[in-house]
Amino acid sequence: MAKRQRPYSEGDFEDLLEGRASKSEQKRHVQRMAALAEQLAELPKKQLQKLPVDERLVDAFLELESISSFEARRRQFQRIGKLLRNEDETMLLSFLVPKQGAKKQAQLMRWVDRIIEQGDAAIHEFCKQYNAAERHTLRQHVLRYQRDAQQGVDEETLNGLKQNIINYVQQVALISE
Repeated sequence: MAKRQRPYSEGDFEDLLEGRASKSEQKRHVQRMAALAEQLAELPKKQLQKLPVDERLVDAFLELESISSFEARRRQFQRIGKLLRNEDETMLLSFLVPKQGAKKQAQLMRWVDRIIEQGDAAIHEFCKQYNAAERHTLRQHVLRYQRDAQQGVDEETLNGLKQNIINYVQQVALISE
């Protein structure tokens, strides 16, 4: 007689899904990165060459100048977005943040603090103001942060989770403009 397996608990599924984005979220992330690529493409050529990224990425940006077809440019931005997945988002955003200005950055930081403190109400208001924001994604970032804060996780991990929220808010603000 075969030994009966123990039934799966809810915790088993949470362990599997922890930190893993759904397929839809991965697609939206690629779309956000392609939109960031459009923002980065507006930077001067010298600044693009100074980006501390892979050479293929810089070459892909420089190839954009010779592409005139709308569809070819769209595909190129998708390719760049795919290459951007391997790069550090915080570093890339640091090149785009000066375009927004100090006042806008202070406003976004207040949004981040408010979203962490108030939760769903602030997320709803943020999504109304910034049309590129996805309520579910932002909520997942905040819930991870709040859960780990309640569990007493070390400060470095909490700072990393908060940086994820900051990166997402900055991306949305850049894309929404």
